[in-house]
Amino acid sequence: MRLLRTNKFLALLVVVIVAGIAAAVAVAAVTSTQVISDSSSVHIQIVRRTAEGFDSGWHVHPGLAIVQVQEGSVAIYQGSCTPKMLGPGDTVVEVPHMPVRAVATGHFAWTTTFVVPGGDQLQIPWSAYGGGSPNPCS
Repeated sequence: MRLLRTNKFLALLVVVIVAGIAAAVAVAAVTSTQVISDSSSVHIQIVRRTAEGFDSGWHVHPGLAIVQVQEGSVAIYQGSCTPKMLGPGDTVVEVPHMPVRAVATGHFAWTTTFVVPGGDQLQIPWSAYGGGSPNPCS
Protein backbone atom coordinates (compact mmCIF):
# COMPACT_ATOMS: atom_id res chain seq x y z
CA MET A 1 0.00 0.00 0.00
CA ARG A 2 2.96 2.26 0.55
CA LEU A 3 3.63 2.22 -3.24
CA LEU A 4 0.21 3.78 -3.87
CA ARG A 5 1.20 6.86 -1.81
CA THR A 6 4.57 7.60 -3.49
CA ASN A 7 5.14 10.57 -5.79
CA LYS A 8 6.53 8.29 -8.52
CA PHE A 9 3.35 6.24 -8.53
CA LEU A 10 1.17 9.34 -8.65
CA ALA A 11 3.25 10.79 -11.49
CA LEU A 12 2.99 7.51 -13.42
CA LEU A 13 -0.75 7.42 -12.82
CA VAL A 14 -1.13 10.98 -14.18
CA VAL A 15 0.94 10.09 -17.28
CA VAL A 16 -1.21 7.01 -17.94
CA ILE A 17 -4.45 8.99 -17.55
CA VAL A 18 -3.25 11.83 -19.80
CA ALA A 19 -2.06 9.34 -22.44
CA GLY A 20 -5.43 7.59 -22.32
CA ILE A 21 -7.30 10.86 -22.75
CA ALA A 22 -5.02 11.88 -25.64
CA ALA A 23 -5.60 8.53 -27.36
CA ALA A 24 -9.36 8.86 -26.90
CA VAL A 25 -9.32 12.39 -28.34
CA ALA A 26 -7.18 11.28 -31.32
CA VAL A 27 -9.52 8.39 -32.07
CA ALA A 28 -12.58 10.59 -31.67
CA ALA A 29 -11.16 13.06 -34.23
CA VAL A 30 -11.62 10.56 -37.09
CA THR A 31 -15.11 11.25 -38.41
CA SER A 32 -15.09 9.22 -41.61
CA THR A 33 -13.08 6.48 -43.29
CA GLN A 34 -13.63 5.35 -46.87
CA VAL A 35 -11.56 2.59 -48.44
CA ILE A 36 -11.36 3.48 -52.12
CA SER A 37 -9.31 0.49 -53.20
CA ASP A 38 -8.05 -2.57 -51.36
CA SER A 39 -6.30 -4.97 -53.68
CA SER A 40 -3.74 -7.69 -53.52
CA SER A 41 -3.03 -6.96 -57.18
CA VAL A 42 -1.06 -3.75 -57.71
CA HIS A 43 0.51 -2.49 -60.93
CA ILE A 44 3.71 -0.44 -60.55
CA GLN A 45 5.28 1.33 -63.51
CA ILE A 46 8.20 3.77 -63.48
CA VAL A 47 8.59 5.98 -66.55
CA ARG A 48 11.34 8.52 -67.35
CA ARG A 49 10.44 11.09 -69.98
CA THR A 50 11.95 14.16 -71.62
CA ALA A 51 10.14 16.76 -73.68
CA GLU A 52 10.55 20.14 -75.31
CA GLY A 53 7.37 21.72 -74.03
CA PHE A 54 4.70 19.51 -72.48
CA ASP A 55 1.01 19.66 -71.59
CA SER A 56 -0.53 16.54 -70.09
CA GLY A 57 -4.07 17.88 -70.43
CA TRP A 58 -6.49 17.49 -67.55
CA HIS A 59 -6.64 13.90 -66.32
CA VAL A 60 -6.95 11.70 -63.22
CA HIS A 61 -5.05 8.67 -61.97
CA PRO A 62 -6.91 5.74 -60.38
CA GLY A 63 -3.92 5.28 -58.05
CA LEU A 64 -0.84 7.21 -56.97
CA ALA A 65 1.34 9.06 -59.45
CA ILE A 66 4.61 10.30 -57.97
CA VAL A 67 6.32 12.88 -60.18
CA GLN A 68 9.97 13.83 -59.67
CA VAL A 69 11.51 16.59 -61.78
CA GLN A 70 15.09 16.07 -63.02
CA GLU A 71 15.47 19.04 -65.42
CA GLY A 72 13.49 22.15 -66.28
CA SER A 73 10.36 23.27 -64.50
CA VAL A 74 6.68 22.38 -64.60
CA ALA A 75 3.43 23.90 -63.39
CA ILE A 76 1.27 21.28 -61.67
CA TYR A 77 -2.43 21.99 -61.32
CA GLN A 78 -3.96 19.53 -58.84
CA GLY A 79 -7.44 19.95 -57.45
CA SER A 80 -7.41 23.69 -58.17
CA CYS A 81 -6.82 26.17 -60.93
CA THR A 82 -3.72 27.60 -59.26
CA PRO A 83 -0.47 25.86 -60.27
CA LYS A 84 2.37 24.77 -58.04
CA MET A 85 5.76 25.30 -59.70
CA LEU A 86 8.26 22.45 -59.48
CA GLY A 87 11.93 22.48 -60.45
CA PRO A 88 14.83 19.99 -60.46
CA GLY A 89 14.73 17.77 -57.38
CA ASP A 90 11.11 18.61 -56.54
CA THR A 91 8.59 15.82 -56.08
CA VAL A 92 4.80 15.82 -55.98
CA VAL A 93 2.32 13.03 -55.27
CA GLU A 94 -0.71 13.26 -57.51
CA VAL A 95 -3.73 12.23 -55.46
CA PRO A 96 -5.90 9.42 -56.89
CA HIS A 97 -9.13 10.54 -58.60
CA MET A 98 -8.27 14.26 -58.33
CA PRO A 99 -8.02 16.27 -61.56
CA VAL A 100 -4.43 17.17 -62.44
CA ARG A 101 -2.59 18.86 -65.28
CA ALA A 102 1.14 19.37 -65.90
CA VAL A 103 2.38 22.17 -68.17
CA ALA A 104 6.04 22.83 -69.02
CA THR A 105 7.66 25.17 -71.50
CA GLY A 106 11.12 24.46 -72.80
CA HIS A 107 13.19 21.39 -71.90
CA PHE A 108 11.62 19.21 -69.23
CA ALA A 109 12.80 15.82 -67.87
CA TRP A 110 10.91 13.88 -65.19
CA THR A 111 10.18 10.47 -63.74
CA THR A 112 6.69 9.29 -62.87
CA THR A 113 6.05 6.30 -60.64
CA PHE A 114 2.54 4.92 -61.01
CA VAL A 115 1.02 2.67 -58.34
CA VAL A 116 -2.47 1.63 -59.43
CA PRO A 117 -4.82 -1.26 -58.73
CA GLY A 118 -4.05 -4.14 -61.08
CA GLY A 119 -5.87 -3.88 -64.38
CA ASP A 120 -6.65 -0.16 -64.09
CA GLN A 121 -5.42 2.41 -66.60
CA LEU A 122 -2.51 4.58 -65.47
CA GLN A 123 -4.23 7.78 -66.61
CA ILE A 124 -7.81 8.68 -67.53
CA PRO A 125 -8.61 11.86 -69.52
CA TRP A 126 -10.71 14.25 -67.42
CA SER A 127 -13.28 14.50 -70.25
CA ALA A 128 -13.96 10.75 -69.87
CA TYR A 129 -13.91 10.88 -66.07
CA GLY A 130 -15.51 14.26 -65.31
CA GLY A 131 -18.74 13.96 -67.23
CA GLY A 132 -17.52 15.25 -70.57
CA SER A 133 -15.99 18.55 -69.44
CA PRO A 134 -12.45 18.93 -70.84
CA ASN A 135 -11.43 21.36 -68.07
CA PRO A 136 -12.48 21.32 -64.39
CA CYS A 137 -11.51 25.03 -64.16
CA SER A 138 -13.89 26.32 -66.83
